[in-house]
Amino acid sequence: MGVGSGDARSVVVRGAIAAVAVAACLSVAGCGGEDIGAAKAPDPPVGSPVLPDLMPKPQFNVLTQRVGDKWRLRFSTTIVNVGDGNFILRAVRDLRGGWKAEQDIPYSEEGARRVRIPAQLVWGGDGHDHWHINRVAVVTLVPLSEDGRVESGGKVFVDGKVGFCFYDFAQELPSAVAERTYTAKGCGKEDWTVVGMGLSPGWNDTYRFALRGQSIDVTDVPAGKYRLFTDIDPKGWFHEASTRNNRTWIDIDLERTSQGLVAPKIGTGPVPGVTMP
Repeated sequence: MGVGSGDARSVVVRGAIAAVAVAACLSVAGCGGEDIGAAKAPDPPVGSPVLPDLMPKPQFNVLTQRVGDKWRLRFSTTIVNVGDGNFILRAVRDLRGGWKAEQDIPYSEEGARRVRIPAQLVWGGDGHDHWHINRVAVVTLVPLSEDGRVESGGKVFVDGKVGFCFYDFAQELPSAVAERTYTAKGCGKEDWTVVGMGLSPGWNDTYRFALRGQSIDVTDVPAGKYRLFTDIDPKGWFHEASTRNNRTWIDIDLERTSQGLVAPKIGTGPVPGVTMP
């Protein structure tokens, strides 16, 4: 999504957010102590916009797991910032408990422009124990036809992932900045009124297959060939250099054997940092 020019309405909205933030942060504890990370307001923008660019990796650590009489397809999900700019999100809680989110658009010389976005926050109280941006990545399993194409009108199976707390998990690309900038601490505790999260250029954020929600129930899925899609920012909340690379996939062959359900990989979609034919 591109960045539109500012107007009087956006100035008023940003001013209202700032006022709420000041009210919420009268105590240091309300802002998450001294380590609020990306929640800190940026300096005024100077220069030209330098946008981030989010891209998913094809799923890895894909395996099947039996839980009681159910079968689950488990996988790790990774988002990479392949752009030149930092991906920075901030959210402030209002007096009624709702969240107002915004994205910082970094500028080439210094500072950033703050832009309101309709992203939604949800508490990840399932072992993550911090705030997430809801449904940033959506993973779906769809059947493939005999010629390897996605079946039109085929049933779609969807993951149960809560969301992402963005932070620098690991260096992904050779161009990655050397030092980690954003940590999970900025994603906050349940009673925080301001949270901030970010992803540096060349770094990834990974949710491993063992975490809750990183799976699809395949108990009643017929055997056959399937494509496992990952779609980033499906609602178009974020400002990026491009949205054409917001989808990738792997192809699997779901088989029922005497040992149970298996899902070997038989194909791979676009990979960050690799030019696909």
